Amino acid sequence: MAASSHSLGVVATALLGGLTVLLGGCATPGLQATGTTPRPGAISGPDFESHTRRYRCAGGVELEVAYLNLRSGLSFAALHHQGRTHLMQNRPSASGARYVALDEEAGLRWHSKGDEGFLAFLAADHTAREQVRLADCRAVRP
Repeated sequence: MAASSHSLGVVATALLGGLTVLLGGCATPGLQATGTTPRPGAISGPDFESHTRRYRCAGGVELEVAYLNLRSGLSFAALHHQGRTHLMQNRPSASGARYVALDEEAGLRWHSKGDEGFLAFLAADHTAREQVRLADCRAVRP
């Protein structure tokens, strides 16, 4: 399904805003910090809502995820781990949310449900099995 240039612009603007919040910068011009949401780092615009969460996983490993939900129903995540940010898109899931890296070579999958999640890897091979990289991730409250 082809996306309109307007939709791509909204996605790009909102992802940039989410990444800016995720990486500790200021909000992108034209985006508003939401006053009604209790989540720190939340921003919204006329066509989207975005917020960030920090997770602590087994072994004390931490990662951050900026979530972007468009009014159209599309959802994205920017997952920051080990000095790299991976852009991901929501895919159908039996329970919770599943985000798949836009870069197929990365093979990363972020599964979340409520305040919990795990990071997995799936090689670009039809015989590959998903391997959990970070287990027992739980949202850290600010």
